[in-house]
Amino acid sequence: MTHLIFSDYRNPAAEQAYEIAWDYLARAGTIRDEFKACVFLAQRVAVMVDQGQTNRIRMANRAITEYQRYIDESDDP
Repeated sequence: MTHLIFSDYRNPAAEQAYEIAWDYLARAGTIRDEFKACVFLAQRVAVMVDQGQTNRIRMANRAITEYQRYIDESDDP
């Protein structure tokens, strides 16, 4: 499985948060479309950096939760 690399010069923890979230979701088998997942996670982490978040674990957990919610909602008819 390949994915885009994400980096944010404003916060080094952002790249780590993205990787943690990606690894967790990939291992859990939650990722359906790799490109959409990459974009979704990168956008969410970037928003958190904009909001001043610096904790990589908090950012990763929030991105994971938001992605899982997004997938659950997209399953609804």
